[in-house]
This record gives sequence, C-alpha cells and structure tokens, in this order.
Amino acid sequence: MILVTGGTGMVGSHILLECVKKNEPIRAIYRRDESLNHIKSVFKKSFPRNTNLFKSIEWIKTDLNDLVGLDMAFKGVEYVYHCAAKVSLVQFHEKKLLKTNIEGTANIVNLCIKYKIKKLGYVSSIASLGAEKKVKVVNENHHWSSGQNHTPYAYSKYNAELEVWRASKEGIDVVVINPGLILGAYFWHRGSGAIFEKVNKGLKYYTKGNTPIVSLKDVVDVLIILMNSSIKNERFILVSENLKQKKLLDKIAFAFKKKEPSFRLSRGILYTLNIIDKTLNFLGLRKRYLSFALIDSLCNDQKYDGSRILNKINFTYRKTDNIINQIVKNY
Repeated sequence: MILVTGGTGMVGSHILLECVKKNEPIRAIYRRDESLNHIKSVFKKSFPRNTNLFKSIEWIKTDLNDLVGLDMAFKGVEYVYHCAAKVSLVQFHEKKLLKTNIEGTANIVNLCIKYKIKKLGYVSSIASLGAEKKVKVVNENHHWSSGQNHTPYAYSKYNAELEVWRASKEGIDVVVINPGLILGAYFWHRGSGAIFEKVNKGLKYYTKGNTPIVSLKDVVDVLIILMNSSIKNERFILVSENLKQKKLLDKIAFAFKKKEPSFRLSRGILYTLNIIDKTLNFLGLRKRYLSFALIDSLCNDQKYDGSRILNKINFTYRKTDNIINQIVKNY
C-alpha cells in the first residue's frame, strides 16, 4: 500500500494520477471536502473516459497534526510520498508554517518508524538549502547558512528536512527532492498557478531576482523513479532552468498574448513597502506580509544546479517554453 500526504495538492494529486494508472493500491489524506472535489475535477480532465480511477483511491480525512487520523492512514502502508506542506512566503503565516511543516513532518517520520515503512519520499524545496549569499550556483553540497536572514517558509522546510534525515538514522530509506518553482496547471490560486492567473489578468510589476523552475511532470516522474529505485538517503535539486523573473513573466505573457510586466520593484521600493507594511501591522490595520528575508529572496541572483539527478537516473528535463504553452492551453 502506498500513502500520499497532501493528496489534494499539486504534486500529491499528480503522484496519485500516475499511481492509479498502474493500478497500484493507494491511500491519500486530505483536509477539506472542497479540495477533494477539485481533485476529482482534475481526474476528470486527465481521464475523461475512465471515471473509476478516482474511486480507486482510499481517501482519509485528516491532517499532519491529527495523530489519531494519521495512525489510521498508516496501517498496512509500505511506501510514503510526503507531499503535504504549508507553502507561503508571507510573514504572518509563520506559526502555521512551523506547525504544519516541522511538527507535521515529525509526526509522519514517527509513524514511518513505528510502522517500519520501506521508503519515504519527501518533497522539500530549494528554499530549505539556505546557502550563503556569496554562493553563485547552489548544488547539493551547499548547506544552510545560519548567519543570514531566511523566510519562515525556508526555515520550516529546512527543519522539516532534518526530521526526514532523522528517519534515515532510524533505518528508514529516504529520498529528498528540492524542486524550484514548480510549473503546473489546474491550481490557479496558489503556487505557480497564481502567477499564470495574475499574468493573464495583466500583471504590471516584477522583481530583479532569478527564478529556478521545473515542470510538475518532471518532479512527479523523478520522485516516482527514485522511490522505485535502489537509491536511498540522498537529496536531489530539481531545476531545469534559472530564469530572471522578468524573462519568465514575459514568456508567460507572450503565451497568453498579454502585455508584458514593465514596472520593476527595486530593492529600495521593496524596503519602503516593508516599512509601510510593518507600520500598518503595528497599528493593527493589516497583517504583515513583507520581511527583509523575503526581499532578499525576491532580489536573489543565486542559481541552482539541477544536473546531479541526470547522472543518477534515465531522465531529461522538459523544455520551459513547451511547459508554459501547455499550461496556458490547459488554462
């Protein structure tokens, strides 16, 4: 039996899509009924002639901090794809990020150990690497720098990874992937889907930083290959290309036949917005969104090297333009 956490998320739902095509026994956890209905519609679009595939999944309503529900979900499980996570860069989500990503992953790891599962595949993020700013190209050999600012999201994913590596010390085989921005369709109000949505509606601004990208299909394919391989206790950065944010947005705008964003949010402008943001938060007029760490992330020129995986498995990254055109077509 395979268990997928975050079965209603972008990566988790597409892991499910691939597993049901192979008639593998699979179980998934979800939190909200409306999210489950959304995934049902994704399955209908992906398999219009076979409506029984969605029904072949055993769904359990629980979350990463519900120990009783999680324990039920783990019974009879041999392989776990841990895809569930809180993803947010805004400052006021800090507590939710820490609770879901760190405590939730600790709960998953504890149950993996308890039920002696055969392998755990964890979907992390390049944010968890946290390499020093002076590093121009980040690879798997670079480590977290505690001497610089990190977003709450980066901090939560870094510490969640520590929990996964704890599982490896307890005899559980693990593989960790660190994808960049995952480009995929059907999730138009979060992640990269929200970027496509905003560009289609006429996004006017951008920041100067680099954006490491990878296609959703590449992430899913690599993770499944790793889980079915003898590779264990290793991490892999998944980045097909590093693009300036402006160039990525221009490509999306071109595919939509929309006007390209033209106003650059410089670091100085972002610092000014951060002061306004902090002031409004102090006065109780709004929640806090910005931070110095987020500004550093938006203006970051670092690139990420996703080539190591190419030497480990038979795999080739998809081309960015083809990915974008397909997503716009699905939109």
